[in-house]
Amino acid sequence: MLKKYSSLIIFILIEIVIAFLGLNNSIKQNSDFLSLLTGLFLIVAPFIYYLLTRKKQTELTFWFVFYSIFKITPYIFSMENNFFERLFQLKIYLNIAFLLFLIWKVFLFLRDFKNATKQKENIEQDAHSIITDSLKKSVRFQKLGKMIAFEICSFYYCFIKWQGDKKTKNDFSGYHNSGVSGLYFGLMLVSVFEAFGFHALLISRNKPLAILLLVLHVYLLINLIGHLKAIFFRTHLVLSQKIVLRYGLFETTEIPMHSILSINKFEGDYKKSPELVKYALLGKMEPHNIALELKNDQNFKLPFGITKNSKKVLFYIDNVNEFINETRLKIEENQTLKNV
Repeated sequence: MLKKYSSLIIFILIEIVIAFLGLNNSIKQNSDFLSLLTGLFLIVAPFIYYLLTRKKQTELTFWFVFYSIFKITPYIFSMENNFFERLFQLKIYLNIAFLLFLIWKVFLFLRDFKNATKQKENIEQDAHSIITDSLKKSVRFQKLGKMIAFEICSFYYCFIKWQGDKKTKNDFSGYHNSGVSGLYFGLMLVSVFEAFGFHALLISRNKPLAILLLVLHVYLLINLIGHLKAIFFRTHLVLSQKIVLRYGLFETTEIPMHSILSINKFEGDYKKSPELVKYALLGKMEPHNIALELKNDQNFKLPFGITKNSKKVLFYIDNVNEFINETRLKIEENQTLKNV
């Protein structure tokens, strides 16, 4: 873990040392030395960090680091008689330039995403996986990238995605008879009524808190709508070599056929355990009708960057018998090929 982020840790430590030197009163009185430390903090150290990590990180990661340093520099180093004083007098224009740069990057991302969705030939890819893969290339830190991907996908499915992808014989939906639509609509109504109730109660007593709770309720509503629509539009796949599980805003999971120990119908209650993962955002509140057991632990990627190693998976499929039969057939075919 430390080795992975060693360059960043060293960079932060160097910046901290330079910052402490800049806060020294005797150095503040020496304009030349103060300007030198400001230059080291603002330009030299970030540039060296970029040279050391340019093959390991993305351009967006570096610009985020550099902009963060730019924002905190005037709070650490006195700008009086500082060589960089004029630069920070123009910071409003530099902030606008950086904002325009980010807008340009967003435009390029959306353009590439639009082209990818139009030209995709791989049935394993859908809008969710394209967004997630694109962000993995744009954000160096994996968990941060996953959290950002979850939020972007939530907004994408809530506001932008209104038409399903073309279905193939490999697709299996998991919502028609599950009752998740009613469950999520109920939660949304509760969220709306609760938001209005809290807002009406607090608006005259504590306006900032009322606004904060309203924002949180709107955010929750967007996530619920985005997740429900993603359940509608994302389908599971049974391919010759693997099963592809795609549920709501969960990351896509590929399960090789040779790793499956058994697949059976399973309904009713279950005991939570480290070896069990359920493809359901609301846990036991959502139904399941299939239990898939694996020979070894597999890593499952859940929302917000959470991962879990499990041997057993519970999920829901509309055409449950067809899904199980198709999966067992593929397992037998793979076993036959292996024995030949």
